[in-house]
Amino acid sequence: MSDISVIIPVYNRDSSLKDAVESVLLQTYKPSEIIIIDDGSFISAKDILKNYLSHVKIISHKSNMGVSAARNTGVINSSSKYIAFLDSDDIFLPNKLEMQLKFMKDNSYKISHTNEFWYRIDKWVNQVKSSQRYGGKILEKILDKCRISPSSLMVEKDIFEKTGLFDTSLKVCEDYDISLRFALFYNIGYLDKKLIIKRAVEENSLSASINHIEHIRYNILKNFYEKYKDKLNKDESNAILKEIDRKTSIIKPEYR
Repeated sequence: MSDISVIIPVYNRDSSLKDAVESVLLQTYKPSEIIIIDDGSFISAKDILKNYLSHVKIISHKSNMGVSAARNTGVINSSSKYIAFLDSDDIFLPNKLEMQLKFMKDNSYKISHTNEFWYRIDKWVNQVKSSQRYGGKILEKILDKCRISPSSLMVEKDIFEKTGLFDTSLKVCEDYDISLRFALFYNIGYLDKKLIIKRAVEENSLSASINHIEHIRYNILKNFYEKYKDKLNKDESNAILKEIDRKTSIIKPEYR
């Protein structure tokens, strides 16, 4: 019997949500449940998925609370040992769950992520070298930006007791924030196979609308250091302070 819950947060997506759900239904390893969190959409997820209602569980927020709150609702209401996240504009390739679960079990990982294809608006995009991904003890390697795509992520549910859930105060960079906490407490498995398609289906994506996103990472990293400095080793602490200095030098003074 499957022991994976797939959590899909959605806010006003139409065709891309259908694509996302279908990509889960076509998995070679079927999840035990697909949980859709309708985050206050004016386009009802139940209407969009009317042909799939017997295959999904839909939980609706009365108002738009943000992707972090939506993912947290999914985690809290999930019933499986493992959780896989999928953004509503992304797609799982057919063997994603099967290969990643086997990888985690074979290597005793509680958290893992995979490689991915990139698709932007209407074309395939090559990944840049600065988006290199890592496995193992990776905290020092992910201080500059988020290097774990939520749609590639699979975790054991019980890790959230140690790391905490997604920060609902963050409108963007919530993946950067939680990745730091994951990497502080756990070895991260990295399966270097492209098992998802990460898509930007609209020009006005939320991240693209933030003009000074680096200052958000700067604040996240400062807060992370203050909260967890007693748990850091000397190398990790020095690397974080160095990255804080680097971010300080490139963001505008009003954001420091």
